This record gives sequence, structure tokens and C-alpha cells, in this order.
Amino acid sequence: MRIQNILMAAAIGASFATPASAQLGGLMKKAKEAAAQKAGEKAVEKVIPNAGKNLKSSDSFGPELTAASLDGVLRGLAAMEKTMNEAAALRVKGQEYQAALSKSLDAHDKERQAFDAKFQRTSTCQDSIIDARGSAAQAAYMKRMQTDPAAQAAMIKAAQELALKGATSPDTAEMQRAYAKLAKEQGLDPKADSVVAAKQCGAIPARPAWLTEQDTLRARAQRAESDVRELEYKSGDDAANASGMDHRAFALARERVMHWYHETHGGSAIQSFGGDERKLFESRKADIEKFKNLLS
Repeated sequence: MRIQNILMAAAIGASFATPASAQLGGLMKKAKEAAAQKAGEKAVEKVIPNAGKNLKSSDSFGPELTAASLDGVLRGLAAMEKTMNEAAALRVKGQEYQAALSKSLDAHDKERQAFDAKFQRTSTCQDSIIDARGSAAQAAYMKRMQTDPAAQAAMIKAAQELALKGATSPDTAEMQRAYAKLAKEQGLDPKADSVVAAKQCGAIPARPAWLTEQDTLRARAQRAESDVRELEYKSGDDAANASGMDHRAFALARERVMHWYHETHGGSAIQSFGGDERKLFESRKADIEKFKNLLS
């Protein structure tokens, strides 16, 4: 019976020999990979204390970079740098416009106050006279319409003709002339009103050259600021296009390089890197360093 049991055990063991070996091989492979990962973390730990405590896994930022994909990132960074340099130059120009504007505002502050006060006073005076004359003319016209059927018919006909002309001939200048003629027939004469208003209130002061210059500087500064924002936004498109990747892939790949750069320049390690990827970065360190302004 004992011999029979021994033979039975041997048979059972033989039946599981091949699967057990396969499982053991898989476990050994995983153990080696884990050991390699651990060794990498320990190597980083020696250089950066406590680095391994909050490390994110390598695949949290897309696939590991290869020589080809790193070349794509570097092309993208070069394109981004070019566009960002254009933005920086334009920002300096905008700051120059703003500085010149501030200087002019300070230099002409009292003159500006005097001009604004006179402009406001004269404009208000003229507007009140023009409004009063227009109201009086309109009241007289309406009074005449109430007692003159022929004038009413003529006014209605003229308005209908004007509406028809506006539908068939969208000539702005011609329409303005037609409206002015109709208004004048109703007793409204803006040109004559303006002449009377200027005579009684004085002419509205002419715009001084320094004020025109301020308006120009202000417009140029605002335009430069807007163009800078557009270039900064465009830099991302330029980078992705130059890299040969889509926007998301480039952003993740760039982030891997940024994390490596940060780690190797005194910062805390953010993510894990495979041994081959670290060797690749080290071999291209000089090329990566060229874009430190975009990576730091």
C-alpha cells in the first residue's frame, strides 16, 4: 500500500510539472522587473532623499520616450521657443508703447484737464441749442401739418418714396442726402443749427497733436498685448505640429522631459523612469539643456 501511495504521488507530481515551471518562470520574471524598478528608485533615493515616497508610475505620463519620440519633443520645443521669442519681443515693444503713453500722460496732465473741461462745456452748450432749435422746428412743422392737408399728403408721399429708394438703392451717401432733404422740408436743418450753436457757444476745441499721439500709443499697446496672447496660444500648435504628435501626446512627452529635467536639477522626483529612458535622456542632456527656459 505504501509503495502504491508513493507511485500515486509521483504520478500526480509529474502531471503538474510543466504548468508549475511556467508559473514559476512568470513569477521570476515579475520579481526581476520589480527588483529593477526598486533598484531604480533606490538609485534616485541616493541622490534625492525621500524621492521614492510619492513617485507616480511611469505610464502616468504616457509611454516611455524613445530616440525618435525624444527627437520629436526637441523639434516641438524648438518651434515653441521660436514663437515664444516672437511673443517676448512683441511684449517688449508693447511695454515701450505703454511707457511712452505714461510719459505723455504725465507731461500733458494739466493740458488734458483743461481740454476736457472746455470740450465738455462747449459740447453741452451746443447740444442744448441744437436740441432746442430742432424741437421748435418740429413743433412748428407738426402744427402746420394739422391745418394743411396738402402738406400732409406731400410728407406721406415723400416718406414712401424715400422708403422705396432705400429698398432698391442701398447707396448710403444717397440715402443720407435724401433724409437730409426730407428733414429740411420739415423745418429741420442740422447744419444751420450747428452754425448758430457754434456762434453762441464758441467752437469745439480742435484735438491737440499730443492727444492724438496718446490715442495712437494706447491702441498700439493694446494691439501688442492682444498679439502676444495669440502668439502664446499659437506656440502650443506650432510645437505639436513640429513634433509630429497630436497635442495630447506632445504635452505628455514634454512633461516627461520636464520631470527628468526638474529631478536632475535639484527638484524632487515626480515620476518613475525606466533605465533605458534615463540613459536616453542622459545621452541627450546637452540638447535638452538648450530648452531650459521652457522646462524649468
